[in-house]
Amino acid sequence: MRFLNKFSFSFLLSFVVISCSAFKGKKSNDNFSGHKIEFNIKNLNDSVVYLARYYGDNKYIKDTILVNGKEKFTIKGDEPLECGIYLIVRQKRNNYFEFLVDDQYFTVISDTSDFINKTSFKGSPNNEKLYEYFRFTGEKGKILQDTSLLKEDKNKIIQEIADYKKEFIKNNPNNPMSVVFLMQEDVKVPKELKEKKGENADRDRYYYYLNHYWDNVNFSSSCLLRTPLFHGKLQRYFDNVVPQHYDSISIYADALIEKSRINPEVFKYIVNYVTFKWETGNQKRMCWDKVFYHMAKTYYLTQPKTQTPWVEEGQMAKIKTRADGLRYSLCGEKAVPLQMKYQGRNYGTIGMDDTLLNRVDLYAVPADYVIMWFWDSDCGHCKKQTPKLWDVYQKYKGEGKSLEVYAINIEQETQNYLEYLRENKYSWINVQDTAHLTKFRDYYDIYSTPVAFVLDKERRIIGKRIDPEAIDNFLKELFRQEEESIGENKSSKKVSSN
Repeated sequence: MRFLNKFSFSFLLSFVVISCSAFKGKKSNDNFSGHKIEFNIKNLNDSVVYLARYYGDNKYIKDTILVNGKEKFTIKGDEPLECGIYLIVRQKRNNYFEFLVDDQYFTVISDTSDFINKTSFKGSPNNEKLYEYFRFTGEKGKILQDTSLLKEDKNKIIQEIADYKKEFIKNNPNNPMSVVFLMQEDVKVPKELKEKKGENADRDRYYYYLNHYWDNVNFSSSCLLRTPLFHGKLQRYFDNVVPQHYDSISIYADALIEKSRINPEVFKYIVNYVTFKWETGNQKRMCWDKVFYHMAKTYYLTQPKTQTPWVEEGQMAKIKTRADGLRYSLCGEKAVPLQMKYQGRNYGTIGMDDTLLNRVDLYAVPADYVIMWFWDSDCGHCKKQTPKLWDVYQKYKGEGKSLEVYAINIEQETQNYLEYLRENKYSWINVQDTAHLTKFRDYYDIYSTPVAFVLDKERRIIGKRIDPEAIDNFLKELFRQEEESIGENKSSKKVSSN
């Protein structure tokens, strides 16, 4: 299936998205079990046209039809088309019209000069109602584009469109369009809550909105994904509505996924979407790989044959490997204790022995906050970033902050490492484990360098895989919050004593 891009949405699509019920699958001839849609489009004049459909946030070409300039053509097949919104796209892909596939056997009559007003259907009452709505909103849309229109008149027209939808839902409760019109509605906060005053009013309104966000969505709809609406609603939920913390995402994702279990296709879509959204690409964020770990463990690696049967064996193996790699280095969890050979200020010769002699225990580092810095003296990027980390370290040490760097060199050979330390004289805690007795690579998912972890007073991971500049900003905010907390505690004690 080829991806179809470079579509521009028409004004009308900003008003309407259509979902549909399960496949009805009947033609006048009961022996027919596939699909057959006949088209008669005046002024077509194309060599080919494309049958495309929505899926998630994209549109895909499902079929290519040779028309050779003819105005009449037929799309048919032995299998029923999946329910959803489809498009007939002209050869240059800059002109198209949409229709609903709910019935599998019907006729479309149209004209390229005016797809909206000159399109009619035989055998598809739902498409007739769709185009009635298109024409209604089209007329109202032209009026709304008038820049001289007064605000109250604009609001009146918008209300007319809203009333049209309400009336449609009332009169056609089982129509597929009613499903989507309901999904388009925003959460209606009760009047008493909307007007509530006081310290917790905004919080209460927010949680009401959050907890009722999916109330009008019919997850059992068989074509929910083949519209341009569901993905956007899903994306907005996780990007703008749910509390933006990796632990919160997992909680609300689980609740949503439970709602979607009624529809295996939607269940699959949401599970995949949440699992990989923050793991790779532009959406990757510090510590949010914990969402991936949660999803992998909960849905992919627990009863995979019943929960995620669509995942192939090779892909499942990759998911397991990645989850295992993250297991011990998740934010909010305590760092795995390490005891490593310490390189003193003289940077003399070293050798790994089996005793704890001359080793530094990570948990015994005398500082409230510790930056674990995995690096390699032969790594070009490390040579650029380590001096920057040194400047950050010196800055906060100079301010009297309780901070230490536990710099872990990952090299097997030590000569270059020792020479580098002698030359640069980094006075933080330099350690090494040439025999990999601590298995630090496995515990901290070290597959490249440099890598940083920030640990708090309890040696919990609070930051990870960020560069020195980001560490600087992270520590600045961390110490600011700490100072504010100390100030609030002092004020509280003062008030209490008075």
